[in-house]
Amino acid sequence: MTDAALPQRVQRFLMTHIDSIEKLEVLLLLWSQAEREWTPSSVALELRITEASAAARLADLTSAALLVSDNGTPEAYRYSPAHSDDVRAVSELAATYAERRVSVITFIFSKPQERVRGFADAFLFKRRPDDDPA
Repeated sequence: MTDAALPQRVQRFLMTHIDSIEKLEVLLLLWSQAEREWTPSSVALELRITEASAAARLADLTSAALLVSDNGTPEAYRYSPAHSDDVRAVSELAATYAERRVSVITFIFSKPQERVRGFADAFLFKRRPDDDPA
């Protein structure tokens, strides 16, 4: 399936907030149980990832204003986007991921190549008009 198979709102959200499947899975876990508070260890146990990785994804999503933290010890997180557009986008993303998982995964994995290409293009040597072609 092509990018066109994904709704525009979902594409924009993925481009802005999601750079890995792991981050997507953490977000959707907290979205699915929005009333519950999650610690890095409870997320790690549920998703079978390392606690350090869970903590990093939770911190990233909190920085993106998609989760809130209680700043306790251990820190606990809850799904609570700051922007209503993000609430709609995550709901649409969850439905899209349930129906077209491969398309969402393909879209996420295609993003870094675009970034790398743009980064590499910055180092291309371009001849200026006043350069002598000697």
